[in-house]
Amino acid sequence: MTGSQPVPGCAVAIATRDRGHRITPLLESLRASDFTDFEAVIVDQSTNDETEQAVAPFLTDDRFTYVRSDQRGLSRARNLAVSMTTAPIIAVTDDDCILSNDWLDLMLESINTDDRVAVVFCNVEPVPVSEPGYTPHIRFEEAHTLTTARQAWSRARSGLCLGAGMAVRREAIEGLGGFDNELGAGARFGSTEDNDLSWRALIAGWKVRHDPAPVVLHDGFRNSTELRALVVRDFFGVGGGISKHVRTRQPGALMFLFSWLWRFGIAEPARQVLSGRRPNGFRRPVELMKGFTAGLRSPFDPATIKFIDPEQPA
Repeated sequence: MTGSQPVPGCAVAIATRDRGHRITPLLESLRASDFTDFEAVIVDQSTNDETEQAVAPFLTDDRFTYVRSDQRGLSRARNLAVSMTTAPIIAVTDDDCILSNDWLDLMLESINTDDRVAVVFCNVEPVPVSEPGYTPHIRFEEAHTLTTARQAWSRARSGLCLGAGMAVRREAIEGLGGFDNELGAGARFGSTEDNDLSWRALIAGWKVRHDPAPVVLHDGFRNSTELRALVVRDFFGVGGGISKHVRTRQPGALMFLFSWLWRFGIAEPARQVLSGRRPNGFRRPVELMKGFTAGLRSPFDPATIKFIDPEQPA
C-alpha cells in the first residue's frame, strides 16, 4: 500500500475490540466482495489475542492488514486505520456487520456522484432475532444529498446515521482532522463520532449523502440489560457531541437538542401513557443533558470543532 505499489480504488477501515471469532463473517463477506481493488486495515484494541487468531487466516490475502493498538476508543482506531491506507475513498464498517457483495461498488458509486460529497451513509439492517431486544439500524427511503448542517440536524430529529455503514473521502477527512478522538465507543463520549464527522464536513462546505442502495447487515443485537447500557452510553455521547456545535453557535444545533428532549422526555412517554403502557422513564433525556453539560465543560478547538484529546501532546 506504499512505495511504488499502485493506489487501490478503495480502502476499508475496521475497528475491533474483543470480538474474537465473531469478526469472521465480516471478513468473509469483504473477501467475497464484487469490488476487488481494495485495501483493508483491521485495528485491534482487544484485551486478549482471540481476535488476532480469528483474523490470521485472512492475512494470506495481501489486501488485508492487521495491527494491534494499545489505545482505546473507536475514533482512535478508525483514525489509525485511515492513516495506514492510501485509497482516495475509505469505507467504514463495524466488526459485527456483514457486507453485501455489491456494497463497495454501491458506496463508491454514491460518493462519486459529486466530488463535493465527503461522507455517505447507507442502510444498516438488523440481523433477524426472535428474542425481545433491539439491534441498532437505520433505513433511508430514498437517496438524499445534504448541503448544510442545519439540514442534517433537522433530519436527525428522527434518528442518527450509523457508522457501521459509511464511506468518507480522504481529502475531506484529512482536512477535518479525522474523527474526534473523544467521541465514539470506548471514549469519554461514547457515540456520535460518525455523525459528528459529517456535521463538521457540512460546516466546512462539503456535502453528505444518505443512500438506501448499499446495505450492511448488523449483528449487534442487545437484550434489555445491554440495551439500557447502550442508551446511557449513546445519549450521553450525543449530548457531548452536539455541545461543541452549540458552543460554536451553529444554526440548528440547539434546535436538534431541544427536539430530542421533547421527543424522549415528553412526547414518547406521553404516547406510552395514553396507550395504557408504563413509560420507559426519563433515562434518555437525563443522559442527553448530562453529556451536553459535560461537553460544555470540556476543552475543545473551535477551529476544528474537536475536543482536545488529553492523550495527544499539545
